[in-house]
Amino acid sequence: MKVGENIREIREREKNFKRSYMAGRLKISTRAYSNIENNVTDISITRLGEIADIFECSSEYILNYKQSKKDFYNYFHNHNGNKGVNIMHQGSENNLFELWKLQKLQQELIESEKKRIELLEALLRSHNINF
Repeated sequence: MKVGENIREIREREKNFKRSYMAGRLKISTRAYSNIENNVTDISITRLGEIADIFECSSEYILNYKQSKKDFYNYFHNHNGNKGVNIMHQGSENNLFELWKLQKLQQELIESEKKRIELLEALLRSHNINF
């Protein structure tokens, strides 16, 4: 699965945003943003969440964009500031398999972030910074 391709398709097809707009909102260069869409740069959970906020969707929607074309997504915002999504699978016979794939992707993202935290902690220790 190519997350960058999903981000590009959502940006172009659903939101009609320019790359420069996205880069500005993320406070990065247009080139750095292009690297995300071209899968040159690995994307963190935090960055994926920031992009999802700009798109006003969930991170899961971005991760499963190509598959989700056959699903119906109903987004909601309530008066308390909460937002969410109801997913209704239209004709999907593989709901359990899809849930398993989503769980696997989430676990991979969690493991990636754990490794990143370990590296950051090691960097802090090497500079004698307490945390």
